Amino acid sequence: MPPRPAARTRKQLGAWYTPPALVEAIVAEAVFPGARRVLDPACGDGRFLVATRLPEQTGVDIDPTTPYLHDDSLRRDWGEQRFDVVVGNPPFLSQMASATTRGGRSRFGGGPYADAAAEFLALAVRLTRPGGRVGLVLPQSLLAARDAAAIRSAVDNAAALRWMWWSDSLLFDASVRVWAGVWEVGGRPGQVRRATGDDFRPLPPVPMPRHWSGLLTGAAPVEDEDAARPRLGDVAVFAADFRDQYYGLVGAVADDADGPPLITSGLIDPGRCHWGERPVRFAKQRFEAPRVSLDRLSPKLQQWAAQRLVPKILVANQTRVIEAVHDAAGAWLPSVPVITCTTEDPERVLAVLSTPTATAWVHDRAAGSGLAAGTVRLNPSLLASIPLPD
Repeated sequence: MPPRPAARTRKQLGAWYTPPALVEAIVAEAVFPGARRVLDPACGDGRFLVATRLPEQTGVDIDPTTPYLHDDSLRRDWGEQRFDVVVGNPPFLSQMASATTRGGRSRFGGGPYADAAAEFLALAVRLTRPGGRVGLVLPQSLLAARDAAAIRSAVDNAAALRWMWWSDSLLFDASVRVWAGVWEVGGRPGQVRRATGDDFRPLPPVPMPRHWSGLLTGAAPVEDEDAARPRLGDVAVFAADFRDQYYGLVGAVADDADGPPLITSGLIDPGRCHWGERPVRFAKQRFEAPRVSLDRLSPKLQQWAAQRLVPKILVANQTRVIEAVHDAAGAWLPSVPVITCTTEDPERVLAVLSTPTATAWVHDRAAGSGLAAGTVRLNPSLLASIPLPD
């Protein structure tokens, strides 16, 4: 096998090499009797192709040192070529980073921020003959990412997931938690066999859920098709802040500042704020009780701060259970990416957010979007969609 590229090059290529045990597990599920033609559309050192032991192997990679075809599979004209099996570990290329962005909307239906791995999944399904199989390693974020929703829907319409695996361990230098799926192209939806962890421990199979993130929880889906049913968004407004606010606060935060407390997600527990009790990190600095000097903010940021210094509920953005706390006095300033909720009925909203049903709702729709399989990255639209109890 050829030598690996340097770390910087690997990041730009999205090339993270797959542990042999995971390669063997995917190949064992994807290769079937009678299969002959196999493709790895981002083959790297070719380990997936070698493991299949199939007679007709096609590998493509954008690395000019590859011993396989030097090309970009996503741009290549494949014509009428179809394969029995498509396997691999396609690039994980964040569309938020300038070094790895594609510079716009996906040609395969994903939004502008869909990870490149989602495009490879869409391509793999297109290039696999009916009855063939697709087996890919993918980032867990793909299970719930909004910009990959159209690709997930297209894959569901064209193929049936038969097996999936995930791990909370970081198996790659990329520091991305991953999962793997094997689909039967043209198959009918049915039970999905599941495994987890470095030892591929089997879990109970589940019916294919409407939301892919439900594959991680294995719980019964929290379905609600009544579009007219009242939601949290009918009685509350949820808002998130972004990098402009984050970087605008840098230089204005200090433990000895004379201003409102700065509240990070790590300070929020259900019904309680730990400001002054827990140290926090902000902008790569440690603080014991950070405050914001409002007079050191730009006029634009001062206007933003005034909009946030009102009675509100603050919600941690990444969590296993929904964590929300009431700022009745409007005295706290949220750090990015804390979610701000304003409402005329805070007790009702807090009561809904604290229920197991609300946590189950967001897990069913966004499990895997956080830094671990058991965590969820919340956003305003997801919180607003939570049904109000009857």
